[in-house]
Amino acid sequence: MKDHDLLPINQSAYRQFHSCESALLRLVNDILDGMEHQEVTAMIAVDLSAAFDTVDHSILIKVLEYQYGVNGTALKWIDSYLRPRSCRVNVSSTTSSERQLECSVPQGSCLGPWLYLVYAGTLFDIIPPSITVYGFADDHTANKRFVPTLTNEMDAIRDLQDCAVHINTWMNSNKLKMNNAKTEFILFGSRRQLSKCQTKDIIICGDVIKSKTCIRYLGAFLDENLNFKDHITKKCKTAMMNYYKIKCIRSYLSKEATETLVLSLVISHLDYCNVILFGISQTDLYKLQRVQNMCAKLVLNRSKYDSAKQALFDLHWLPIKARITFKILTYMYNCHVGNAPSYLINLLNPQVSKRSLRSSESSIGCYAVPYNKKKTFSDRSFSTIGPKLWNELGTNVKNSESLDTFKCRLKTLYFENYFELF
Repeated sequence: MKDHDLLPINQSAYRQFHSCESALLRLVNDILDGMEHQEVTAMIAVDLSAAFDTVDHSILIKVLEYQYGVNGTALKWIDSYLRPRSCRVNVSSTTSSERQLECSVPQGSCLGPWLYLVYAGTLFDIIPPSITVYGFADDHTANKRFVPTLTNEMDAIRDLQDCAVHINTWMNSNKLKMNNAKTEFILFGSRRQLSKCQTKDIIICGDVIKSKTCIRYLGAFLDENLNFKDHITKKCKTAMMNYYKIKCIRSYLSKEATETLVLSLVISHLDYCNVILFGISQTDLYKLQRVQNMCAKLVLNRSKYDSAKQALFDLHWLPIKARITFKILTYMYNCHVGNAPSYLINLLNPQVSKRSLRSSESSIGCYAVPYNKKKTFSDRSFSTIGPKLWNELGTNVKNSESLDTFKCRLKTLYFENYFELF
């Protein structure tokens, strides 16, 4: 399936080079591109109930045979893997009788997640061309961009409602369940464009879904203006809770143990999907930086009055802003060598010189930076800032033999730039 690209392009779960972060990066890029073109993006986030537990074995075998061409011994192997299987329930030392399972794929196994992707892959085939769908396992979003006029808005909402009906029909026929109670609806756009919209809710399969100003998707909080204030506030709050827990036991820990705990329980929240945070306000950037500064001093057991920059230097930690650009360039390198999702690679266009000049040799390995008139929102999108940051790198860094070498050289470069006057 990997060799022949049989899985849906926009499905990011359980696949090499794909992740929650890459899915969010593409989603946010599309929304920012719409905002740059004075468009609003209407989005519904679809929630499935117990998706892995309701996969029908008979339907899955048919999908493998007729959709993916699996037959013969291979199909029999998978069939014997799925059935017969049975289960028992143990409650308070009492065990139920054995029951045969007619549905579900084994979670925690190597094959289970792939079988679910195969089963759910046909969902993308029934989506109308005017709707863009991104998926991560059983989490899906359906998006529709439009210029905010009354007619366009009504058409977009109607298209989304029709899409939701198609999805619900597909799920019913495949014995899956769409949880309308947890399905969310939001409009993304600039304040000016959103002020022109009148939609306050959307009807999905008879249920009224109220429009929200912020939703949680794949662990990130996406607000209607994409300024990420809610995301940063919540991540800082969680990080600080863990920070104070570690601080209470700091006297019992070594420096190495403290650093391990801080990186895994605190800094990880600051770094989660930070690739989408490029271009946030200095105020919000400071909130994240303040948490990192406190963590650096905690690891080194220093006073709050000591220099934070000195602590970062001693620990060889990049500051928050550098960590964000570092992550963007890591994705650029992976796109450059073909180790990234195709939906990210497709956003980039190699820079081509129209004339054969000696100076054009310097553009080898560079990418074209999309031209936008206002650049209000596009300068925050991966398709614009990625090539811009990449083109500024030296040849020695861009031509690194491996990702590890690239990261090492890039971190050295950023570390020297940040602490050059220190």
